Amino acid sequence: MNKSITTIKSKSNYSLMTLILFWCGLIVMSSMYLTIPLISLFSSTFDVPSGVAAWTSSIFCIFFAVGCLVYGPMSDRYGRKKIILIGMTMLTVITPLVGLFDNIYWILTMRALQGAVAASFSPVALAYIPEMFPDDKKLTATGFLVTGFLMAGIVGQVISGLINQYLAWNYVFYIMGLTYLVTLVLVLLLLPNDNLPRLKTSIIQTVENMASLLKIKPLILCFAVDVMFLMSMMCMYTSLGYYLIEPQFGLNSQEILYVRAAGIFGIIFAATSGLFVKKFGLFNVLIGGLLIAAISLTSIAFVSSIQILVLLSVIFVAGIAVTAPALITIIGQIGGQSRGAALSLHTVILFIGAGIGPILAITLLDTGINILPYLVMGLILLLGVGLSLLIKKSVKIA
Repeated sequence: MNKSITTIKSKSNYSLMTLILFWCGLIVMSSMYLTIPLISLFSSTFDVPSGVAAWTSSIFCIFFAVGCLVYGPMSDRYGRKKIILIGMTMLTVITPLVGLFDNIYWILTMRALQGAVAASFSPVALAYIPEMFPDDKKLTATGFLVTGFLMAGIVGQVISGLINQYLAWNYVFYIMGLTYLVTLVLVLLLLPNDNLPRLKTSIIQTVENMASLLKIKPLILCFAVDVMFLMSMMCMYTSLGYYLIEPQFGLNSQEILYVRAAGIFGIIFAATSGLFVKKFGLFNVLIGGLLIAAISLTSIAFVSSIQILVLLSVIFVAGIAVTAPALITIIGQIGGQSRGAALSLHTVILFIGAGIGPILAITLLDTGINILPYLVMGLILLLGVGLSLLIKKSVKIA
């Protein structure tokens, strides 16, 4: 092992580093979900169709996905912490600017910029952990980081809903900007520098190497499943905002907020994924989790009890939470020597799915059939089960 790496590791507080990475993953990724509870508000306030308002989420996700292609290779060349700090600084500046505009198209523009700079954290943090943590602590640190990513899907919506309820939608972005400033200081002071030798491979060459991975059939099938994860979550939570105000349930905004918050209990299961994998194997966890998510999501369309609906939503989130770390491991193993590039592609495709989710939800809701998003996404997740069976047959992984 390189002497400088050994020195850095010997002086590191891994529990503190893990906590900071978890916090960064939670708070940075929360920005993706901030506008989901605001879609109907944006539609009425700016007098635009719901489909246009839904782009406040989707455009963030699309630019986030594109950014992941850039920041991972940049951090290979210039260093992980340096890229995280630059990205966090830009996120601190751009986020409050979103709240200053009273035109939906300027808001869309700023959300695109916000997504582009927010992408500087997740792929870089995933690469930071293997370099800066000892072997016996890498899995734990990665698990906490992924848990932060997944929990952000709920926390971002709850933060946005609460701030909008007691202040106004603009303050969602003002307060998040201050939060990113605090986070920037924490990273600057408490996260160790990665002063390691860096390859001088060009960013273009690295992207070309990523493209070559798309020739590996099992990896393509993995990415097809990948796109379903956040697409299904974004689709479900976007749909719930409209579904639960219908006379059948008649919930107000405060009560819908509680339903969203309940999903946190499902996210906790992400931390148990490793235990399930040890007992049942990677593919059984992947297939079982997708099947549970598909059945619970489809079942939402057929229940009239709000208590059962909340339970099903938690079970759905738990299915996705358990499945995601298993698929990450499978992608990494199939990627082999190109593991880093494969996981960068995983991040890109995951958030392309997140961008599709709100638009798909609004499109399906526009048919007038409010249960349609749950039925369609349930079928798509069942397709994911079938694809997972094909992956299992084509590769040899325990």
